[in-house]
Amino acid sequence: MTTAARDDEVTRILSLTKGDPREAFQVVERQLSVLVLRTQVMLSLSGIVITVTGFSGRAIAQTNELARVLISAGILIVLAAAATGIGGVLRLRWLTQELTDDVRETLTRMLHIRDRKSRFLSAALLLFLVGFGCYCVAIAQMLIHVTPG
Repeated sequence: MTTAARDDEVTRILSLTKGDPREAFQVVERQLSVLVLRTQVMLSLSGIVITVTGFSGRAIAQTNELARVLISAGILIVLAAAATGIGGVLRLRWLTQELTDDVRETLTRMLHIRDRKSRFLSAALLLFLVGFGCYCVAIAQMLIHVTPG
């Protein structure tokens, strides 16, 4: 986000909150809470993928070479997604550490944090989708190669 766009957003937030700094602070705080919640959902899904792989990964890997590569890549990429979410979004820094006497400067700092965390979440979600896609194709390989019997 450009400096001008961030300045415009600060102006809009202050307008929305009628210049109340506490209310403006809470607007950004709620946005950060949404990022954390979405990251937690992705981490839960990642945990499911990892758990299911623990139970069925061997059977999938025994299908063929492609299934082995896909299940291995899928689980590693899902792990990278989880690490990106944890390191980039869930890393703790208190918003009160960003407080200054200048409300606009404080909001600008907070929006910068929000935007950085948003980028990390976007990257984590992209990694998750790629890893989950590999995982699903590996399962499809296993299902395609089942011998009727």
